[in-house]
Amino acid sequence: MASGPAIQWENCSTASTSLPLLDCGELQVPIDWANPEGDQVTVGMARYRASNPASKLGILIFNPGGPGAPASQVVSVAPYVFGSGLVEHFDIIGLDPRGVGLSSPIQCDPSIYNQRVSNFPTTEAEFGTMLHKYSALGQSCGNLTGPLIAHMDSASVARDVEAVRIALGEAQLSFLGLSYGTVLGAQYAQLFPRNIRAMALDGNMDHNEARTYSLLVPSAAYETELLRFSSWCARNSSCVLHGTDVLQLFDNLTAQADQHPIAAPACSASGACRSDVTAEELRDNLRNWLSFKDPPAQLGLSGWVDLSVALSQASAGNATLLSTQLALDASSLLFPELAIYCLDWARGSQSLPEVRNKQRMTATLMPHTRGVVEANMPQVQCLGWPFSVRNPEHNAQINNTTPILLVNAQYDPLTSLAWAVGLQDQIRTSVLLTRAGDGHTSYILRGETSRAIDAYLVNLTLPAPNTVLAS
Repeated sequence: MASGPAIQWENCSTASTSLPLLDCGELQVPIDWANPEGDQVTVGMARYRASNPASKLGILIFNPGGPGAPASQVVSVAPYVFGSGLVEHFDIIGLDPRGVGLSSPIQCDPSIYNQRVSNFPTTEAEFGTMLHKYSALGQSCGNLTGPLIAHMDSASVARDVEAVRIALGEAQLSFLGLSYGTVLGAQYAQLFPRNIRAMALDGNMDHNEARTYSLLVPSAAYETELLRFSSWCARNSSCVLHGTDVLQLFDNLTAQADQHPIAAPACSASGACRSDVTAEELRDNLRNWLSFKDPPAQLGLSGWVDLSVALSQASAGNATLLSTQLALDASSLLFPELAIYCLDWARGSQSLPEVRNKQRMTATLMPHTRGVVEANMPQVQCLGWPFSVRNPEHNAQINNTTPILLVNAQYDPLTSLAWAVGLQDQIRTSVLLTRAGDGHTSYILRGETSRAIDAYLVNLTLPAPNTVLAS
């Protein structure tokens, strides 16, 4: 691509905010990049313009992960999330991946999505029910969305990022990706290695693991973090479960929920989440509560103190805070995650015995959390998905880029340090920076690690190899 259409920007402050530096724009891109003259789709984005245009270093593409989280929502509050150096020196662009947010959103049938099935089937009947749900859901997405639903893979999104760079007339771009955004960043580096000025990937995923290990690694990370949360509660009076055997309480809760789901009364009233919680759902939803141990107050994120409250309330019979969110309409932001996973990862199993072997393995090695992780999606939910994998696992083999900074917490419940080490092996120009702490990603914590990321993105100053920071 040598040229492309320009992006037309206009201020997109809301009625309650006045942000003169915040613009929104759109770009038309091919649904299928293999057929660039074919049907097009809109990708939308928010731009927070550099506060010091005289010292602008270009554009910084930001992706918060998800997969399928709207980057535009984060960029719309850029001064609260990004360091002052980034806000001053970059036009920060939150490109919503195709099918998400400001981009033409995919649509699916919420009533099918909300059907309760077990993703850990133990009988052929349960296995068949699970397959039927995800087959019907995928078909509904195809019927309501059209051909886009089969082209939401990360390779297609990486080409969309490149189209944005070209449309803005930038020789190179800088990139900051968190969580699943690291898959996108690595994919872009593989496809367009010469077009990167700087790239930082925080909370890394390894898109190159054999199917068994892609399940085992995050399962171990989740189990480890639950153990650390239990130890933290034993040491800290701010934990409302201080003095309680947290692991025993958790095991008792899941055993209870296996027999009779625990009520979630506020969900019954709102209809936004399930009216009760099974053991599988409790394990699934608790995982994300471990993501932030002590997040900055201005971000409004839940931390470990809040998790202790959620568990305490559940043990008293009210599991509202641990209930599963429901899709409320056909354009719910809950839909893209599964669609992206099922296009980016090969189906790991084909039969109930294969599924049960893997799930028995994780339950044996991780007795509290039992392998209830996102990586289970390709292993089970995607078996019924009616659209073919487009961007399966592969070695990125990135050798000819500018140095890339990889960042990972030592104890991340969602993206294991092992994944960061695996990705480093595939990016020969990379440097790995480790935060000696808990939680998922490091950038938003605004500690030493965040400042090191800013220093690299602004000044291209890399930390020394094997650097470990405390915050």
